[in-house]
Amino acid sequence: MTDRLGFSLTQLRYFVVSAEIGNISEAAEKLCASQSTVSSAIMRLERQLGVQLLLRHHARGVSLTPSGRHLLREARALLGQARSLKAQGDALAGDTAGQLDVGFFFPIAPFLLPLVHRLAGERHRALELNLHEASADRLLEFLRDGRCELAVTYDFLAGDARFHPLVDLPVHALLADDDPSGLAGPLALDELAGRPLVALNVPSVLRHAERMFSRAGVRMPRVVKAASIETLRGLVAAGAGFALMYQPARTATTLDGGRVREVELVGDLPPATLGAAVMPELAMSSRGRAFLDVLRSAVAVGASRGQVGAGRAQVSAGQQVVMG
Repeated sequence: MTDRLGFSLTQLRYFVVSAEIGNISEAAEKLCASQSTVSSAIMRLERQLGVQLLLRHHARGVSLTPSGRHLLREARALLGQARSLKAQGDALAGDTAGQLDVGFFFPIAPFLLPLVHRLAGERHRALELNLHEASADRLLEFLRDGRCELAVTYDFLAGDARFHPLVDLPVHALLADDDPSGLAGPLALDELAGRPLVALNVPSVLRHAERMFSRAGVRMPRVVKAASIETLRGLVAAGAGFALMYQPARTATTLDGGRVREVELVGDLPPATLGAAVMPELAMSSRGRAFLDVLRSAVAVGASRGQVGAGRAQVSAGQQVVMG
């Protein structure tokens, strides 16, 4: 048995219209096709199905055979299902109503997602966001297998996805509030490399940190790994080391009552770009485009609150994003 059908929906439509009218010539006129085209298509359909569907009566049109009468019902049902499928496809492509699966790189989500969710609810009440927080590698899997249409992440984590940039974010150091380093001004990476780097336990992020130290000509320090941003912030406040991050949080207080402080870094340290990743071959749906517009608005709201530093003309909402 083969999956190849051998016939087309067009052939079925020609058959149904001809059977309903009872005349191939008149059916061809209704279908905006030539009589020979319609007649040939129906004969090919009969050969492919292995049954005669119509009796041809010279100068008196056509009539259904018993097999044709039975298959006419099935053909009508199949064409109806095809029209329904087309309508659903049109709705998915052109309507902001319905479900949209969006991935978030998990360190970004706590800082950006609440604002995005609120703005999406205000602007598109019929849009249902299914949110997937994951590591960078998992997000790429979600994009490739169709589980997510977009993923909010960083350019250095986007892999082979098409990337829609939103904002360039400079890197800062995160220190314990009582650490005297950086009180007199900006620091260079080599001034911090003698102490441990507190970093998220994410391989792609750790590789990015290694590249940053290598580019600066500084040896990669010992790494203290954390599973979440708040654990990382708490460890830094407790003096376990320093962290690298993109943009400050809105509060310097950690969950256990400790305090951290952001310090500007100098040197050849390229910014990270926050944006949305999609598969290169995927035409974004209207829901995806609506979400991307909401994301841009969240970026603008963050800028108006003064929660972001200088970057592109478009800047992001004030999320602390730990890099290392």
